[in-house]
Amino acid sequence: MKKIAYLLNWDSHWGRGILNKVASHVRIWRNVGYDVKVFMLARYDGPEEAPDRLVTDIPLVVQPCRNVADRFIQYRILVRQVTVWDPDLVYLRYEGCYPALISLARQLPLFLEFNTDDLQEYRLGPAYRFWYNRLTRGFLLSNAKAFVFVSHEIANKPYFTCFNKPSIVVSNGIDLSLCTPLPAPQNSNPHLLFIGSKGQPWHGIDKILTLARSFPTWTFDIIGINTLDMPIPPNAQLHGHLNRSQYERLFARSDIAIGTLALHRNKMQEASPLKVREYLAYGIPTIIGYNDTDFPQPVPYILQLPNTPDNITSHIQTIQQFVEQMKGKRVPREEIGHLDMREKECVRLKFFQKILEHN
Repeated sequence: MKKIAYLLNWDSHWGRGILNKVASHVRIWRNVGYDVKVFMLARYDGPEEAPDRLVTDIPLVVQPCRNVADRFIQYRILVRQVTVWDPDLVYLRYEGCYPALISLARQLPLFLEFNTDDLQEYRLGPAYRFWYNRLTRGFLLSNAKAFVFVSHEIANKPYFTCFNKPSIVVSNGIDLSLCTPLPAPQNSNPHLLFIGSKGQPWHGIDKILTLARSFPTWTFDIIGINTLDMPIPPNAQLHGHLNRSQYERLFARSDIAIGTLALHRNKMQEASPLKVREYLAYGIPTIIGYNDTDFPQPVPYILQLPNTPDNITSHIQTIQQFVEQMKGKRVPREEIGHLDMREKECVRLKFFQKILEHN
């Protein structure tokens, strides 16, 4: 195995987390000797959001896409470019089934990555997307070579196991070498931070605003969101999309970070969100509302709330105690070494090699 094609669909409105994750994977794979090229179907508003401008250090083929309907056409063009390059395997971040992808899976070994329970998450969006995915996903999954999951919960769902594919769980990681732990701030009142994107109900933005109203002397910085269709208390500020240097300044002044709080809206319990790994890599203690794949046992620098609709309102005192206890403190780097993406990518690459050699 020498050549790997990394295939994905990306929309600038989703934020840069996915793009950064893919770029990190590719850098590591290339550094250990593989020839890797990214083939991306991309929808973005202007040239400044073009992925080949945001990521310039990896081989990238970008096929612009205008809308959902246009994906059917553009995927055909993109898949044709993949087959011409003739990789040993194709790694696809699953975002739905398209005829061109089924054709690709019948020509080349296709490994599918699942970052969510698609049948549950798509219920929260447009009905046409949910029903199209439900009726077509089996055509792509049945032709795939193997599955890669980010959590054990997803991997064990019967609508994945029924395909009897070789599979592995590799939770999300982070390149720790890119994140220097920040000194603890000396705020008189706590500063809290959240990174997310609009239109993702499982993030629990409404719960963060509820928390802000409960503690008017605390400051809340919300990154990645420009506007909300709900009242915003005066101690919460929306910052929109920021680049690394911009959001690092907000990280530096933050005592506590907030992860996903409403995963129950996806009917899920377990996850490994990228933003939480980034918080911890910078040393920021974090509040979450789900079971984290990489932290099966309690740790002092993560407050894990129940994954319930009332997890904020029913645990106000617990949250206050955690914030006051961890204010002005940082997470020791030695406590999070297992989150390093390099270790996780070695496991993923060995799985690729094993499946290809077996076949």
